[in-house]
Amino acid sequence: MLEKDSIIINRRVLAVESVFTNGYKSKITTTNGIHYSKMSVLELLNYACMRYASTLEGRMKATREILDYYQKTPVLIKPNEFGAFPTLSYKNIECVWIFNHHFSVNELGNGKSQIVFDNGIHMTVKASKNVLLKQQQRLHTAMNIFSKMENSE
Repeated sequence: MLEKDSIIINRRVLAVESVFTNGYKSKITTTNGIHYSKMSVLELLNYACMRYASTLEGRMKATREILDYYQKTPVLIKPNEFGAFPTLSYKNIECVWIFNHHFSVNELGNGKSQIVFDNGIHMTVKASKNVLLKQQQRLHTAMNIFSKMENSE
């Protein structure tokens, strides 16, 4: 049975990141507020992918094979609806997964940037503005290509 917290991972999620406080392992920022989970970020993403008949590794492998994105691979959790991209290597504890919502980026220096979502929610991540915009573009490219593949059948 899929873990209950993974249900929070849906099209309203803005970002998911690791935290280590009060027994929690992840912080889920959504358009409805912030939620904490005792599951790790990768566990949450894996169970969310399983709700749509795959795994996190399966989704990454598909994107890597079709689009040749081998570093910081975006993931289509529910193809044609929502996905996310990592700000760093997904194995890095400081990696934040940013979901497909509109945002702007303010470069802060020292390899950090502030992401500002259209609803005003903002967060600081360890990634340059250039990396964030490139990753956002990769996610949207993946979503477009998989959508075209599905619609051509």
